[in-house]
Amino acid sequence: MKKLFAMGIAALFLAMAQVTYADDAATAAPAGKAMNFTVVDVACYISKGAYGPDHQACGNKCVKAGGELALKNGENLYIPVTSDYKSARKQFVKKCDTDVTVTGNVVSKGGVNYFVISDNAK
Repeated sequence: MKKLFAMGIAALFLAMAQVTYADDAATAAPAGKAMNFTVVDVACYISKGAYGPDHQACGNKCVKAGGELALKNGENLYIPVTSDYKSARKQFVKKCDTDVTVTGNVVSKGGVNYFVISDNAK
């Protein structure tokens, strides 16, 4: 019984810590800045290094069929998300292998890069 009670307290503590962290991350974001990206088809970019105008037909086909996309800036890939960390994929599906300028903030955690799109940029 003591173990069950201790596990329940530990689970409650972890749940509260995650909620607090998510709230802090969402409210602490500074004002967005405009950044230039190339929208890439992740599968072809990772496996073959393929992106850009010569890859546009393939990239559009894959992304429209549900393939993952990312925003490329320099050598970094960013997952586009809304201010509440939900996918912002829909606004980039028809723009694979084209250059876009997006306003928001970079958030990196545990090796994953997100680009949090500003609410007024949607």
